[in-house]
Amino acid sequence: MSHLSRIKTSIIHKEILIKTLQDLNFTYKNTSGNSTNNHGTNYDNITVQKNSKDLFIFLWNGKEYSLLADLQIWTMDIPYTKVLEKITQQYSYNTILQESAKYGFTNINQQTLEDGSIQLVVQKWK
Repeated sequence: MSHLSRIKTSIIHKEILIKTLQDLNFTYKNTSGNSTNNHGTNYDNITVQKNSKDLFIFLWNGKEYSLLADLQIWTMDIPYTKVLEKITQQYSYNTILQESAKYGFTNINQQTLEDGSIQLVVQKWK
């Protein structure tokens, strides 16, 4: 018997989420469309895959994505919490790079520290 769990995230930008999934070597498929079951609202979900198998879905609620997964049959070698942590970290990294570039900053140095955090140095010349 499966049990789907919905996990709230702070992921709001589809393009950055897709770049993040690509950076982490996940494949995905877009499941965008219009649902008549959901009062005619649009949805913009992303199904994440590994080795051609669906792993989990990022569900769009109109404001942010949630992760939907059947945790009872989780098949990855690492816990879902670590996967979500890695996705969130890479998403944040990609967001910082994109936003800093908008304001003329460039990435001059980055380093992954022993605790797994990323130290990022950006600069802007006038």
